[in-house]
Amino acid sequence: MVFGTTSSPHRAGCRLAKAASFFVGLSIAGHAIAEPVFVSDQASKRAGIAIATLHAARMARSAPALGVVLDPAPLIGLSGELATDKAELAAAKAKVVLERQQMAQAAALYRRQTTPLANYQKAQEDLAANEALLGVAQAKRDARIARAEATWGTAMAAALRKGSDPMPQLAVGKAMLVALSLPPGTTLAAPPRRAKGEAAGTTFALRLIGPVPGMPGRYPGQSFLYWGAAQPGVPVGVTVSASLATGPDHAGTLVPQAAVVWQDGRALVFRARPGHRFEPVPIATDVPAAGGYIVSAVLSPGDRVVVRGADLLLGLAKKATKPGRKK
Repeated sequence: MVFGTTSSPHRAGCRLAKAASFFVGLSIAGHAIAEPVFVSDQASKRAGIAIATLHAARMARSAPALGVVLDPAPLIGLSGELATDKAELAAAKAKVVLERQQMAQAAALYRRQTTPLANYQKAQEDLAANEALLGVAQAKRDARIARAEATWGTAMAAALRKGSDPMPQLAVGKAMLVALSLPPGTTLAAPPRRAKGEAAGTTFALRLIGPVPGMPGRYPGQSFLYWGAAQPGVPVGVTVSASLATGPDHAGTLVPQAAVVWQDGRALVFRARPGHRFEPVPIATDVPAAGGYIVSAVLSPGDRVVVRGADLLLGLAKKATKPGRKK
């Protein structure tokens, strides 16, 4: 059980104990919480009890991600190779189209017996040879795309294949490529399309490319590729940190850490009620936030809770629940 009182608050608590009467339903084992504690206004002031009004709060559900700014040179080189493959494939297809036209013409002339068999056979051979070259060109490009998918993921491979974002920006140095990875055991079925990264004291926006095989980030977990505008002072190889949204925001009421006391492992706050009464309210602490906890039940914005002196109230409540104590 946590009280956290000092000698001065303890003396104030003694004065408060003499001045207050109690109607408390806290059980010793922490099973039931019912009636509030009554403390006169004068005793509250002497004890230094302070009260604050609660406000609505919202916090994103997120997972920490750690990554690195990648060197885009391999991707830019691969993009050039794929462009060459595409041009060679287009030329091979055009050649096959031409050979098929010539083959059809040779066949027609041969049927009319206006061209020798040798010319017809030569057209057949040329067509077969060019169809074979087309097959080689297609297989070469397909193999390179497959390697790109295995290394960079299907989304990045598609951008390479189409020359779409972020390839034009990477090629001219206006964008940076960031690999982010999650801690082991954390997975995202749908990574956020937008994120904010931080590196070398600079914060910047990131856009999702897609999942990436392997572990190019700084954590040995699920990894994603993001890209953003190139940032001065954020070089290749620098570590990037980010928070990736994992679901809808937590919305509720922000309870200050100073308001929370603990009774048998359960978190409590004392809510101010009319008539100088302080109601013990159990709260969940599974959504920590800066300076406290976000609570989605029991408490509401506008409620007033004790933020100084809650430990004294809890001590008085304990005394009131001792077996055999007269109320």
